[in-house]
Amino acid sequence: MNTIRGRSAPPGSTIGIVSPGSAAETRAEVQRGIAWWQAKGYQVKLTPGALDEADWHAGTPEVRARDLQQAFADPQIDAIQTMRGGYGSAQLIPLLDLPAIVAQPKAFFGLSDITALHAAFNAAGMATFYGPSLTMVGSPSPPSLTTDRFLQVLSGDTTGVVPRDPERLSLIGLSPGRASGRLLGGCLGDFIYTIGTPWEVDLDGAIFFFEEVHEPPYIIDVHLEQMRLAGMLEGVVGVVVGELKDCDWSEKRPESVSLVTRLILAIFYAARDAETTDAVWKQ
Repeated sequence: MNTIRGRSAPPGSTIGIVSPGSAAETRAEVQRGIAWWQAKGYQVKLTPGALDEADWHAGTPEVRARDLQQAFADPQIDAIQTMRGGYGSAQLIPLLDLPAIVAQPKAFFGLSDITALHAAFNAAGMATFYGPSLTMVGSPSPPSLTTDRFLQVLSGDTTGVVPRDPERLSLIGLSPGRASGRLLGGCLGDFIYTIGTPWEVDLDGAIFFFEEVHEPPYIIDVHLEQMRLAGMLEGVVGVVVGELKDCDWSEKRPESVSLVTRLILAIFYAARDAETTDAVWKQ
């Protein structure tokens, strides 16, 4: 299957905002996010239900699916950013007309719970971008590496060396070598929930990336072991580990470092010859 990609969206483009999962926690962060886009030369269009709330979701599944479908069909919208992650994005997938979305491809950004939608769009043949939500760029001090690279990718600069992060640790290689392939993954806990669904991700020949938040190392161990037992890691050619925020990762718990390192290296030796793969740790 050939991968379908949306067009770039340089300054002057319109960013459509959808809420597939949970609602924004405050209107202030929404307003700051809109102001951030406008300061960068973009226009912002909120979908009709973007600010809805229903329990812990941003509206009913039907409303959220309608907004997402219409955002891809709207000729005024050049790229689509999710409001935030949270919970509930997977509820939309059975309600979406995926062939219609793929027929009108656009750059689609989101993270965390949005992993389910990335998986579904990938299964339908469309490339997406695992990137910041509106509430992230609307935070008082968003990470400069994230926002700078986000704008570069959105404008069409999608390849090149991963830049250094002056605010955090540099990239660390755990296993020598080189690899190339599709970059697939997401939030590890949400990625696991795609197993057994029609949109389960095929990692054969891919570079698998994941990040996680608020989970202890043994849970990360459980998730990776589940993937290994399901045979998902047999064809992986490389792994990129993103930030494991608040995952019991500290100098006071050195066993966390050795545990996660062992897990990642185990993936390589179980899947491919380590000399043909790349591993990168980023914190």
